[in-house]
Amino acid sequence: MKIRHILTLCASCIAMAASAQSIQIYRNGQVMGSYELEDIDSISFDHRPNLWNQAEVNVSYYYAPNGSQTDDPETTFENGIYTVPLTKATFAQWQAQMFFVTDIATDSHKKYDFTVTLTASKRIGNATVKLYQNGQDGLYYFSEQITLTANQEYVFTKTGMDGIDMSQLALVLDFGGNTAQTNVTISNLRIKESDYDSSLNPECPLEGYDLVWHDEFTARTVSSLRWTYEKAEAGWVNEELQNYVESRTPQGNYVTEVNDGILKIRALKEGNKVYSARIYGNKSKGFKYGYFEARLKLPQGRGTWPAFWMMPVSFSSWPADGEIDIMEEVGYNPNKVSSSIHCNAYNHQQNTQKTHEMTCQAAEQSFHVYALEWTEDYIRTYVDGKVQLYFENDKLGNKDTWPFDKAFYPILNLAWGGTWGGLNGVDESALPATLEVDYVRVWQKK
Repeated sequence: MKIRHILTLCASCIAMAASAQSIQIYRNGQVMGSYELEDIDSISFDHRPNLWNQAEVNVSYYYAPNGSQTDDPETTFENGIYTVPLTKATFAQWQAQMFFVTDIATDSHKKYDFTVTLTASKRIGNATVKLYQNGQDGLYYFSEQITLTANQEYVFTKTGMDGIDMSQLALVLDFGGNTAQTNVTISNLRIKESDYDSSLNPECPLEGYDLVWHDEFTARTVSSLRWTYEKAEAGWVNEELQNYVESRTPQGNYVTEVNDGILKIRALKEGNKVYSARIYGNKSKGFKYGYFEARLKLPQGRGTWPAFWMMPVSFSSWPADGEIDIMEEVGYNPNKVSSSIHCNAYNHQQNTQKTHEMTCQAAEQSFHVYALEWTEDYIRTYVDGKVQLYFENDKLGNKDTWPFDKAFYPILNLAWGGTWGGLNGVDESALPATLEVDYVRVWQKK
């Protein structure tokens, strides 16, 4: 019989015979099989590691027959198999739960496969398998009810799941509704990741750069792994009128929302207050030099002040530590976008800032690309590939003129009013106003 396919083999477990006419398959150093090459049509290999095997896993229980929590089951773990004795019957779902909390972080720019094998000594008609973010039951990959037939393996598999940004992947298995003296075995736990297609691993417009950080906004919400919210009251900076909040207003309206691969940052009014959002990318680490790019559609209306800009990770004072404004626009001057840099020698308080403004046709009606090229020699910004601002390092070693030699992080925000956005007053009929973001990407030199 011709062997048509051998699946999910680890390449390191395969050895070719000296004659190059046969192939041997090993597991744990033991020969599992030997096959003649002429009998094999094709072989596919799964090179992806099982993240579960590499993870720190903590197991806990909620075992509550008749709704009263009792001692945890005396579970055993041997050769990758958990055996759970459910000594007492439970009568409702979620009365016999087993939790696995891991340090596995998942990524919205990946895809995932999950597998677990379950066997019960007696029928459990209403078991549940759920893969979720630890501490956030509402953020999950799946929650699915299954039936376990007595003494029959149930192989639960999900493949090609779209990634979600999670910091602690957790698994809960619910065996509520079991009869007394039911033993459950759990084995073959696997979680594997793979990249999306290459369109979500885009090349840099400049040669010699690798993608090191990006957000295509494919997740369901703003990623807490990538972004940090600012929370501040009106008047905090620049006499701006908005209150920055995390995700939602006091009445529950969204100031940030992700739909169909687009992040929307909104400024909106509730009562006599305006709310909006300001988010920081990779704030704790930032990036020293690189090519930074965002594709944006700007809001409309007098009073709006959207920005894509950067501040230093190690910040003590402004303007001494520097600021890089990649794109700013004020609504009373629509479609006029500007770039600026600020430092002790050059800043708007002294009217010495290095800045440049240009017209970007339909900036408020369609998406355009705004970018920064930052090296140890110069700062250069772009609008749709056209140079906007060029600022050269004078190489004097003077922080007053070049504080741009340390890590900075990207910022997106939509301000309302303020010393510049409100220079010609504000038009509240423009609210709610929305800044739309298609992506933010960071490349650095190889």
